[in-house]
Amino acid sequence: MFSTPHTSHVRTYTNVARALTDQGHTTYVCVPQFMLDANLVDTHGTKIIAYGRYLKNSEDVLFGKILDKFWRGESGGVTDFIALVKKMQSVIRQILSDKLLMKQIKDLKPDLLVLSNFAPFRNFVMISHIMDVPFVYLGPHNDLAGQRVPFSPSSVPCPFHQGFSERGMSFVDRLKTAACNLLVIAVDYYFMDDKMVQEFAPHRPRASVGEISRRAQLYIIESDHILDFPKPELPNMKLIGSTAVSLPRPLGEPFRSFVEGSRAGIAVVSFGTSVLAIPKAVSQKMISAFLQQELDVVWRANVSSAHPDRIMTSHWLPQNDLLAHPKTKLFVSHCGTNGQYEALYHAVPILCLPLIGEQLYNSHRSKSKGFGLTASILDISDKRLARLMRRVAESDKYRGSIKRASEFFRMLYKAPDQAAAFWINHVMEHGGRYMKSAAQDMPVYQFLVLDGFGVVVATIVIVVAVLSLLCWCGCRALRRVSGKFWQRVKFKGE
Repeated sequence: MFSTPHTSHVRTYTNVARALTDQGHTTYVCVPQFMLDANLVDTHGTKIIAYGRYLKNSEDVLFGKILDKFWRGESGGVTDFIALVKKMQSVIRQILSDKLLMKQIKDLKPDLLVLSNFAPFRNFVMISHIMDVPFVYLGPHNDLAGQRVPFSPSSVPCPFHQGFSERGMSFVDRLKTAACNLLVIAVDYYFMDDKMVQEFAPHRPRASVGEISRRAQLYIIESDHILDFPKPELPNMKLIGSTAVSLPRPLGEPFRSFVEGSRAGIAVVSFGTSVLAIPKAVSQKMISAFLQQELDVVWRANVSSAHPDRIMTSHWLPQNDLLAHPKTKLFVSHCGTNGQYEALYHAVPILCLPLIGEQLYNSHRSKSKGFGLTASILDISDKRLARLMRRVAESDKYRGSIKRASEFFRMLYKAPDQAAAFWINHVMEHGGRYMKSAAQDMPVYQFLVLDGFGVVVATIVIVVAVLSLLCWCGCRALRRVSGKFWQRVKFKGE
């Protein structure tokens, strides 16, 4: 099992690996060394292949500069996007060039690979081509175009446009949504580098990254139609919810004493595993806001609290266990996917303060579903932040909406890690060919019926040309006959 070198993604893989181990499989998860050194991933019950000391902290390398620009209030541009693509390509190239790692995986003689469908990491799928081993995709990325799902670009949400609505979109919003989706398709193709296939698999038949990607036996997607907007599916796409959710464990100290000692209840505040250092101006604004509202705060940040009776800070939080506690009234989050699912599972309203990337889309869907509100952490004042915290925590509207959604989610997605393990096991025993759409085997020109349209256009052109030629010939012949006729009439008259 080989995920994107991102902590939340690797945690998904270790969760599913444990479920597969319980079913009797021997499962190995490749984990970057920096995560093991920092104890960022729970590896108990799994076999680990450590790799990538050369990567250092890849999350910092890939997203550090983007976050720095965000905190400075600078928006990213095309240059930043190109730089991110090049960095990701460099990470993939380093991993595929790791001869020791490749030998370790090859020596295991795996029956199946489980890989990430994250678009910037898509090139790594060539490992299945290099080793000639079937694979399954597992991850949060639902790539409709890449999975060859027929869809209308104006009726499916785009991750980079916040104007989508399930009901009553205006013409302009539909146009923007369609344009955004078409742009995303083009960007996904930009991520794929077919030259890397030739470089790392010269011994194998020539194939593009797109062709290799569509050989997936199954697409296991960490998504659903409760937290996310409904989207079309194919039979070999299995939506499992999120493996981040689980039943809570008892809180340990010092969290238990702080939470249980709170009279008004608590707000859990976290910007994810990658964001601990918060600029002083922002952290002071947040502290001021926390003190202006009634809830006590448990905050994951590299900040010292001058009010430990009201604000507890820590480099690490038992986030799932805190959100499950009956005294938790609010989750203030950057709206990462895993955190959103934990809040949904435990029915805690969310105040979204998105930073970068898919967090903007996540915050939009949370607000659209009635699970909470969203704001910009850079633009908001301390007084307004305090007001929004009170509004989301105290409103029956938000608590009622997310409680109802939580009941649906628990009803339909009882054990997402077990569901993922079930489908992986199913593919290993029976294969996934019977679920595969014919569209996933077609070249793009066949899928888009370009050859069919070409034949139709060519037929129309030929018919028009033939008719035009016949008309021209007929008119010419008629002119000749007519000319001779009038010549005879004129001759007789004379």
